[in-house]
Amino acid sequence: MHHFNPGTYVRPSTVGEALNLLSEHGSDAMIIAGGTDLLVEKPRGIGCLVDISSLPLDYIEEGETGLRIGALTTLEGIRNHGLLNGPFTVLAEAARNFGHKNVRNLATVGGNLCSSVPSADLAPPFIVLDAEVKISGPDSVRTVAMDEFFVDVRKNVLRDDELLTEIRVLHQPPRTGTAFAKIGRTSVDIALVNAAVRITLGDDGTCSEVRIALGSVAPIPLRVVGTEGLLSGRDIDAALIDEAAEAASKEIRPISDVRSSAGYRREAGRVLVKRCITMALERASQE
Repeated sequence: MHHFNPGTYVRPSTVGEALNLLSEHGSDAMIIAGGTDLLVEKPRGIGCLVDISSLPLDYIEEGETGLRIGALTTLEGIRNHGLLNGPFTVLAEAARNFGHKNVRNLATVGGNLCSSVPSADLAPPFIVLDAEVKISGPDSVRTVAMDEFFVDVRKNVLRDDELLTEIRVLHQPPRTGTAFAKIGRTSVDIALVNAAVRITLGDDGTCSEVRIALGSVAPIPLRVVGTEGLLSGRDIDAALIDEAAEAASKEIRPISDVRSSAGYRREAGRVLVKRCITMALERASQE
């Protein structure tokens, strides 16, 4: 029987050094930063821990095109950052709903995404913002759209010798509102269901663009494109919000497990989508 007992611990000081170590150790290596997932799961068969906590990847910076968020930025850093307002409020809301403060001070943005669990709280907000992840490899750097990053439960597009280093979010158009909501067993538990919405209103007040994504309702964080189509180009009123929420509950693919039934998740998804559309619409109207 193989237990979690890595024989090697290394702490690189540069991204290049970290990539060399990942290339050298291959699937035998596991990255650790905050450790809030790794030290709970303790996966077997890991021979080398690559501690990236010293890398210069803890930042939130604004550029001409949008925000750059380093992979080692903590959830507490996201929660309190002054740039994360307006359309980026959805990120701060997700961080505020993420576990206990002690965990938020350790857990990183990159770790939350790379864990690739369906319940990851930051995944739906980044998806609705059309974010991209910057992935560094030994010979090149590539970018991947957030809604293409996740492959299956605990699986993503990262190769063994690659490192997620940054998330990039473009500035949003005027009259854009966002919202995040979550239901868990308690206020500090992982999500039974979570949801995020972004709505952009046109000059005539109709919905010119919309994104809706949910977590814990499919093997990967799920964007409900069919539901988005119901809202796009239309004047959103209470009846249409109800219709969209019902459509979303039918578009998701929840399962029953030890934490919740599929039926409960479906109903919770309907409630959260309605709540998020209503809030995002109100915020877009005030922009």
